[in-house]
Amino acid sequence: MRSRLFFAVLTVVIASGSAGAADPPRRKPLDPNQRAALATLITAVDAAQQRHADADAPLTWSHHILKSRDQTAYVPFRLTLGAEAEAFKSTAMYVRAVSRRDGVRTSEEHSSVRDWLARGGDAPPPRTETVFVGPGELPIGGPAARSSRQSIQAAAEASAILNLQQRAYEKQKEAEEAAKKKVEKRERDPYLFPFEDYYFFDRKSSRGGDPRLVERALSLPSGDYDVYVALVDRARTKTDTPAILHRTVSVPDYWDDRLALSSLILIRSVNALKAPLPPDRQVERPYTLGRTEIVPVSAHTFATSDVLSVVFQICNYGAPDADLTAEYNFFQDVNGARRLFNRTPAQHLADDDLPPPSPWETQAFTSQSVPLSSFPPGQYELEVTVRDRLTRMAAKETVTFVVR
Repeated sequence: MRSRLFFAVLTVVIASGSAGAADPPRRKPLDPNQRAALATLITAVDAAQQRHADADAPLTWSHHILKSRDQTAYVPFRLTLGAEAEAFKSTAMYVRAVSRRDGVRTSEEHSSVRDWLARGGDAPPPRTETVFVGPGELPIGGPAARSSRQSIQAAAEASAILNLQQRAYEKQKEAEEAAKKKVEKRERDPYLFPFEDYYFFDRKSSRGGDPRLVERALSLPSGDYDVYVALVDRARTKTDTPAILHRTVSVPDYWDDRLALSSLILIRSVNALKAPLPPDRQVERPYTLGRTEIVPVSAHTFATSDVLSVVFQICNYGAPDADLTAEYNFFQDVNGARRLFNRTPAQHLADDDLPPPSPWETQAFTSQSVPLSSFPPGQYELEVTVRDRLTRMAAKETVTFVVR
């Protein structure tokens, strides 16, 4: 199979509320109309949470999960408004994540935003999620031409094993100290929703000129969650019923030292920006990481003349002397049976292709592009498997798409 390889390693530090990130700008106090709209949305989500509502027809949802720092995942999502999009010209939007434990949504958590409104809403709470990317860490890559290994294999492997053992010991010590700190001082109130935020905006053309598209992001630790998104036109809160979407999101544990992959993101393009976005615009474009903007496809449906491009994150690989292999297998649905259709040549990644490891973690982005000219119409699944020679681990993720 001929595959056109577009390979990039993006050294990204994604942080939720990181101390290294710039402080978000202060929010403006809410006017009476905004307070009324936000109170309406909170009440509507409370009711939906009680009656186990699913989703309104005019709303569709997609999301991706990326490893972040500080034991939280960064979860950018897309919300697409349907034919009723005209009803949301001056939009008020409220997002809530509720923890699920043992498959059941908890009833112990409550809203800090509601508490703030009850106190008068004078000093707006800060936004929950931020993205921090270190300066100069986002090259836009071309073909990877520097895959190499150290020439003295035995010595390199011995050194790498010692480094892994030292890293494991230090991380265990850090975990013990962190657990002790949690006992002494709770880092997060377990009785508050793990994520909650609100937004006010006027509907306008977004990326690709689609005014129905809304993008935001959540920041969540590993676990299962019910996510609610509610929207209403803030000029019609007395006459219109809010539109509510409910989805379940499962965040993997990316912090257990096991090799893992993020969500596979099918993309339309990767754009280079002259400078990182300011915080207020970053909130509206969560797929922008530093000076790199990842533009996901609007739907997983392609023509045979298209090129399928995928971006994903490799987490917790062994380093130094890294030796990773990424395999891309395409399966076709043939009368309900999953059959191997084709595969691309494997990618081989070594130290020269990957960012320098941090003291506790390793992570990097990579991508692959494949022309679909040889794919007959049908439903397919891309299965990506990454193997780590150093740790002898493997990780796998899949994504489905359709060729018409």
